[in-house]
Amino acid sequence: MIVEGDLTFRESARKLADVIEAMALKLEGTAGLLKKERLLLAGKDYASLQSLLKELERSVSDFLGLEAERDRLARQLACVLGCDPKMSEIASNLEEETSKPLVDAADRLQRSMKGLKSEFEITSRLLDESKKLGDLVLSQLRGLTGSGFSVRG
Repeated sequence: MIVEGDLTFRESARKLADVIEAMALKLEGTAGLLKKERLLLAGKDYASLQSLLKELERSVSDFLGLEAERDRLARQLACVLGCDPKMSEIASNLEEETSKPLVDAADRLQRSMKGLKSEFEITSRLLDESKKLGDLVLSQLRGLTGSGFSVRG
């Protein structure tokens, strides 16, 4: 374990924890957008849905920027500590006081990722069911037109 006499270890670890917290917040916000998306789909508010999709794209882009920053900071800190750029490795090479915010932030990020995955799965199932319903309706309409029924009269 490295004992930090130097403030830069603490600053670097704090910056990394802050970025990870920001990532968790971004994922939680994205999960909220997916919930809102489902409501808009059900309400057929397509103009608002289009706006929401743009917001989702921005959220993903922001998250990817944060991920790149997290990766950069983790690599820098791991290089100084002489370990792999994994949170568990970094945390085990820091004093508990400095590593605790990192571990807490990583745990929150993991929970946020699980929540977002759940929202994606729910939305995906909703869209699949909607497609199946649409296919069923089209199939029924085709069956009607084959039986002598014509929309044209």
